[in-house]
Amino acid sequence: MGRIGRWLLSKIETYIEGVIETRINEALKCLLYGASGDDSPPLPEDRVLIIEKTGSGSYAVCGILSVSQGANPGEKILYSRDSNGTIKSTIKLLSTGILELNGNSDFAVAFNDLKIGFDQLKSDYNLHSHATAATGPPVPPSIISTASIDASKVSGVKLP
Repeated sequence: MGRIGRWLLSKIETYIEGVIETRINEALKCLLYGASGDDSPPLPEDRVLIIEKTGSGSYAVCGILSVSQGANPGEKILYSRDSNGTIKSTIKLLSTGILELNGNSDFAVAFNDLKIGFDQLKSDYNLHSHATAATGPPVPPSIISTASIDASKVSGVKLP
């Protein structure tokens, strides 16, 4: 049978261990069990579900009561919080196949494709010429573009 408790503090070494209060003045030390690859210690005051390890008298935290961030069935929202519980960053994996990082007010770009197009535009500009009645034959541009988008590349984010 499980009990609901209040996460008091974290001790993080090899595993995430917490001190949980389930009754007034009763503090239990418990390891946090979660999904593989999820390293998310609860904040103090978070509500957790603890279960007794059969016949051992020791307990494990097997779930955390989470406030929904609006995920629909089939979606996943990951988020981080500061020490006050305020959400600071989000990753939304939507059922439409869209991935949102900290909002949806702009779009990511495929840098390599953008660079090919930009470099072609720059090359076309640098090769163009103008014929005028006053000067006679076509004259190359007097300003050569050295514009670059290379500094805009975010190497830590990859797209298909």
